[in-house]
Amino acid sequence: MMMNLKNILFGAMLLVAASSCQKQEEDLVFGESPDVRMKAKIDSINNALTTAPNGWKATVGTGLKGGYGFYMDFDDQQVVKMVADLTDASATKIEGSNYRVKQDNGATLIFDTYNYISMLNDPNPSVYNGTIREGLRSDLEYRFLRSNADSIIFVGKRYSQQLVLAKATAAEKDAYNTGAYKTSIDKTKAIFQSFKNPYIEVNIGGVATKLALSIFSGTKTLDIGSVLPDNKTVLNTFKFAFNLKGFDILAGGNHRDLVFTKGEVEGNSIFIHDIAGNKYEIKNSANPILPIEVMFSFDGAFNAITVAGTKQPEGVSSSFNSIWTALVNFHAANGMVTHSVNFRLSTSKVAVLDVRFQSGSTVYLASAEYNYTLTDGVLKLTAPIATNGNWNNGWVSTAVRNYFSGGEFKLTYISGSDPNAGTLGGLIKVSDPAAIFYGKLSKL
Repeated sequence: MMMNLKNILFGAMLLVAASSCQKQEEDLVFGESPDVRMKAKIDSINNALTTAPNGWKATVGTGLKGGYGFYMDFDDQQVVKMVADLTDASATKIEGSNYRVKQDNGATLIFDTYNYISMLNDPNPSVYNGTIREGLRSDLEYRFLRSNADSIIFVGKRYSQQLVLAKATAAEKDAYNTGAYKTSIDKTKAIFQSFKNPYIEVNIGGVATKLALSIFSGTKTLDIGSVLPDNKTVLNTFKFAFNLKGFDILAGGNHRDLVFTKGEVEGNSIFIHDIAGNKYEIKNSANPILPIEVMFSFDGAFNAITVAGTKQPEGVSSSFNSIWTALVNFHAANGMVTHSVNFRLSTSKVAVLDVRFQSGSTVYLASAEYNYTLTDGVLKLTAPIATNGNWNNGWVSTAVRNYFSGGEFKLTYISGSDPNAGTLGGLIKVSDPAAIFYGKLSKL
């Protein structure tokens, strides 16, 4: 019995060994070993990066803002030189840094030393307005995704934002290296700022439709909104990055059944292009294209009016401004900094006023809830139906409380003097039309 058991074990060991040898032989029959294949992939990526004669145009997205444009030139000494659309200086000053392509759960492009991409990842807010822990949620390590003859696409390992490289032409290389990038960016921004209420006209399902645009150079985002046949609204936000002709819309801007890919400057106009090859001139309207009564509701494109920080949007005359200043001063006198004020419709019946104030890195919330009705753009609030501890402890000034409690308001768009403030909205108090609470329209 013992001999038979030994024979069985010995036979099993021979089978395992034979299987292992056979598996290795099969790997070599169907291709090289995984390590050899990975080395070949890394060599292929390095070769593609370094042999593009005119370098690469590039775009990358961020998690907290929009997209950013680059020109990159990789050499075979693991140095990449670049310009970028982050600042005026970065658009003209060529900076070099080190890079590697290595195996790290797949072939990975790594930016080893500080460069313009690093600014998007920098956790110091004074560098590029990133958050303390995450910067703008942009990566320094990008996993290879796919490529063709003219482009390579990587994806960020932590935040999953795509880094897209496209081969540049000789003329584009010269333009990026001689300061033309900044010239193009400046012209595109100037045209942006000339629009008060930009829109494009498209055909959707055989119906001529106006799409409202909001273009934010500061955050590098583009909003596109329209009214659906059932009178509801749809609003999409897209990331964009500047290029030599205008801007690229990252990952395609899908609004209803249209996909927008880029904007190009022609003379003093900008045309939005779609994936089918059509182009649409951005036009300007004296008044907003979409009525605020349609856009603002608890389930609409906007459901909130937001003021971030201690300053209201510039260039608006309202008696509420003195109420705001008093609130900011009240917080300061008590060792706090006003962080934000948000008025939002949280459900079809309940509105919420959130007042946040900050000490160091700690943000506190004082909050009140109201019942409301909203009919034909007229908003009516009850007295507060619920409040939290900070509200009850007096962290919201009496004037702010009185403005909202039991108030009746007319919804309105607001015009300010800052072109980068976004789409502004306000609540005009019916009993005192000079008193307007206003801020950026948002979806919370």
